Amino acid sequence: MTPDKIERSIKALSKFDLVVNHFSLALDDRQEDPPFLEFNRTSYPGVEAHLYTIADASSWLPDLNSEGDVVLLGPKNESDRYESWLKILANTQEVMESLEQYRQGLNHGIIPSTHWIYHENRWYRKNWEGPPHELKSADEFLYSVDESIKSHIKELNDIGFSTTQSCSGLARDHADREPYLPYVMFDERVFPRSSAHLFTLADITGWIPSYGPHNFDIEFRLPGPEDAERFWDNLVGSARRLVELLHDYRVGFKQIPKD
Repeated sequence: MTPDKIERSIKALSKFDLVVNHFSLALDDRQEDPPFLEFNRTSYPGVEAHLYTIADASSWLPDLNSEGDVVLLGPKNESDRYESWLKILANTQEVMESLEQYRQGLNHGIIPSTHWIYHENRWYRKNWEGPPHELKSADEFLYSVDESIKSHIKELNDIGFSTTQSCSGLARDHADREPYLPYVMFDERVFPRSSAHLFTLADITGWIPSYGPHNFDIEFRLPGPEDAERFWDNLVGSARRLVELLHDYRVGFKQIPKD
């Protein structure tokens, strides 16, 4: 891919409703500053979590400028810049395609009630002043998980999305009472910036994300039990693929679950 094609690919991101304010390829040997992409915060509601996730998957550094727009900075090493452009463009394509249904919902007036970036600004960084939480084996608590979703919860934990509470929302798991609506809560302090990744995962899979009551958890919920089994299956499948994209980012924070 030539520099001209990279520029055309960047401009083509508008098909995903992404508004690019500025960018610099920084492929010239004389260019000392790293490459960057600056996205307008008004691209669409919830875009910040998606862009932070794309940056982390691509080994780029995400940040906000003084206007609240999202700036993604590429590598300073000149020899890595060309490959880094190929990687971030490919990851942007994949993540944004997986968010197509989410963006269609926005066009029909389905606007999220909780925005990741507003909470991130207020308390997320302070929250991480403490030590990260230890990634534990799901085998320690699987006995208390609803039978229908035990395999789902185990896999989510095995791949690094640590859960704290859940309910299948299925009547067959709660013969003694009316079940809660389907929900699962994730510990967002196992990996830095995993709250952005979790919001992206929720938006990909159609779950409704919000911040939990313990100042370290992200809750996914569904508005009703209809088609809950499909939502659980989709959640695990999409989480598996997102972990693949985030492998290089997460490997530096890898923790071994205790048996």
